[in-house]
Amino acid sequence: MQKINLEGLNEYVAYEKLDNNLDVYVYRKKDFHSFYAYYVTNYGALNTEFVPINEEKMHKFPDGIAHFLEHKMFEKKDGHVLEKFPLIGGSSNAFTSYTHTVYQVSGTEKFYDNLNLLINFVENPYFTDKNVEKEKGIIKQELFMGKDNPYRVFAFEKLKNLFVNLGYGREIVGEEKDIDSITKEDLYKCYNTFYNPGNMCLIIVTNEEEEKVINFVKEIEDKRKVDIETDIEVKKINEPENVNKEFDVIYQNVSKSELSYSFKLPINDYKISYHKLDLYLYIIFISNLGKLTGFGLDLKEKNLINGNIGIGTNKYMDYIVPSINVSTDYPEKIIDILDKKIKEFSLNEEYFNMIKKSMISDFVYCFTGVSNVMSYLFGSYANNKKILTTDFKDFQELNFEELKEVFNKLNLDNKSILIMKPLEEKE
Repeated sequence: MQKINLEGLNEYVAYEKLDNNLDVYVYRKKDFHSFYAYYVTNYGALNTEFVPINEEKMHKFPDGIAHFLEHKMFEKKDGHVLEKFPLIGGSSNAFTSYTHTVYQVSGTEKFYDNLNLLINFVENPYFTDKNVEKEKGIIKQELFMGKDNPYRVFAFEKLKNLFVNLGYGREIVGEEKDIDSITKEDLYKCYNTFYNPGNMCLIIVTNEEEEKVINFVKEIEDKRKVDIETDIEVKKINEPENVNKEFDVIYQNVSKSELSYSFKLPINDYKISYHKLDLYLYIIFISNLGKLTGFGLDLKEKNLINGNIGIGTNKYMDYIVPSINVSTDYPEKIIDILDKKIKEFSLNEEYFNMIKKSMISDFVYCFTGVSNVMSYLFGSYANNKKILTTDFKDFQELNFEELKEVFNKLNLDNKSILIMKPLEEKE
C-alpha cells in the first residue's frame, strides 16, 4: 500500500494497484460518520467503436449501450440489487457520462457489507434475452422524458455545436433505434471489454483503517476469474479545432430565453497542466464578469438578465471549454454586450489575489464532508485517470505572471453561441 500525499495539505490517499490491475484508492478520516464508495469504469457513451476483448476486428456498437449496461447491472437472478442495499443500511445509485460509468454506495453502518455488495454486483453481470427486452421500454421512457426537458436539450445542443466529430451532444441513452437494436450478446461483449479490472478503479471514503479496507478488497479480487486486458483498442477520432456551429437558435417550452456563449480551446496550446489552465481560465472570466466587477449587477439592474451570470469550465478530451450562461429576455442584446466586453478583457492583480484566496478556501473546505471529498477525488481521477497529488500545490503556486502568459495566448475567437427561446417566439 502506498500513501499518496496531497502536497501542501496534511492529507493523503492510500493507494494500491492489485494483482489483477484494479486501482484502489482509500481516503480515511476518523471523525467521518458515514462512508461513500465509487466503483468506476473508464467506459461511457463515447465508447461505441472498439475491438472487443479476445477479438481482432473493430466493432461498432449501438449508441446508448454503456447506459443500457449500467441499467442492467442492477438486475440479478435473485432480484434487483437496489432492494438489497436498504436491508444493510446502504443506498446505491449509478450514472453514465460520456467517458465513465460509476456505481455508488453510501451509508452510515455495515460498511463492509455494503462494499462487498457493491463490488459483487458490479463484477457479476446477469443478462438474458428476456430482461434485456424488458429494459428497452424503460430506457425509451427515459429518452422521451429527456427530450421533453428543455434544459437537457439545450445542454446537448451546446455540445453538438462545439464539437464536429467527437460525439459530445448525442444522447447518452441512445436514440430509439439504438435502444431497440441492443442485444444480450452486445452487453456481454461491452462488459467483458470495459469492466475489466485494468480499466476500472475503486474509490472509497471512510473512517475505517485503510490497509484493512484494501485487504478486504484484495480478498474478493483474488477469487475473481477474469481475462485481464489493459490495452483496449478504441477507434481514434480526429477532432478539428474549429467549432461545429458558430451560432444557433433553438425553440423550447420555456418562459425565458437562455444564452450560452462558449469557447473551444485546445489544451496543448498552453504549456501548463490542465488543472492549472482550468484555474487560470476561471480566474480570467470571473475577474472580468464576476460579482467583484459589478458587470452582472449592472445588467440585472437594467432588467437585461434574470439572475446571475453563470461561468464554468469543462474538459472534453483535448479541449477545455469556458462558458458564459445567462437567462435573459434580450439574448441578442446580451450577445452584443458580451462581444464588446470580451474584447475589453483585462487583468487586475488585486482581483487575482482575492479570487485565489477564495479558491484555496473552497478547496480546503471540500475535505470536511464525505460527499465533497468523493466529488474531488472522482473529479481528479476522471480528468487524469489517476488521483493527482499536486492539486492543492497548484492553487498555492498560482501567480500573476503566469496568469498573464495564459491571458496573452488566449484566443476567444473560436466560439459557439446558442440561444434557447420560448416556443411562442418561433415564426
